[in-house]
Amino acid sequence: MKIRLCLLLSLFAVSPAFASKLVDNLRAGKAQTVVVYGTSLTAGGKWVPETKAWLEKINPAAQVTVINSGMSGKNSLLGVAKLDEAVIAKKPDTVLIEFAVNDAFLYDDLKERVSVADSAKNLETIIEGIKKALPDTEIILQTMNPAWDSPKGNGSATKRPELAAYYEGYRTVAKKHGLLLIDHNKNWEAIRQKDQAEFEKLVNDGVHPTAEASIQVTFPEVKKVLEK
Repeated sequence: MKIRLCLLLSLFAVSPAFASKLVDNLRAGKAQTVVVYGTSLTAGGKWVPETKAWLEKINPAAQVTVINSGMSGKNSLLGVAKLDEAVIAKKPDTVLIEFAVNDAFLYDDLKERVSVADSAKNLETIIEGIKKALPDTEIILQTMNPAWDSPKGNGSATKRPELAAYYEGYRTVAKKHGLLLIDHNKNWEAIRQKDQAEFEKLVNDGVHPTAEASIQVTFPEVKKVLEK
């Protein structure tokens, strides 16, 4: 499966428009603190420890601290509410943000639902809050994988009928603010279009990539964009 994944990803590689200060600072021997902020795709994503291990190898003399502030089952409403304690208090040099996959979810409690417009607005509130408190902090946005209605899941795609629009909102905000974007969704969509059955194996519960897929699909895109 690993070889097959590598072949699929090589077909759909997209060059990022910007380069991360994180890697440059590590190469210069500067200690770096990174906060990853988002949903269960961050909280439980194996791409996070894989990213940490890679960053530590860039310059073993430079200390790397990676703080996982992901929150399973939560959207950008809590992302805004918890910003001070989950991100700003950690004084990160770099922050990676993703909440779109849960912003798109049709929660039973209408107060927990987030529209496409409000998703972008909440994201901008998070960005502005970080910039105000920590003006030198690098902010990186992420789109994540698409969803499907797996028998092992609970209508993951049906409950996210406009997910693509939420991811597009992240692209728009990234462009507006001149921020680096790790657009995982494009890679995942390419895999799905190439081989639906393969995609379903990689995201077998409908929304969460398997540990292997997180390492072999999600992490390589993080690495590619940050080190460009």
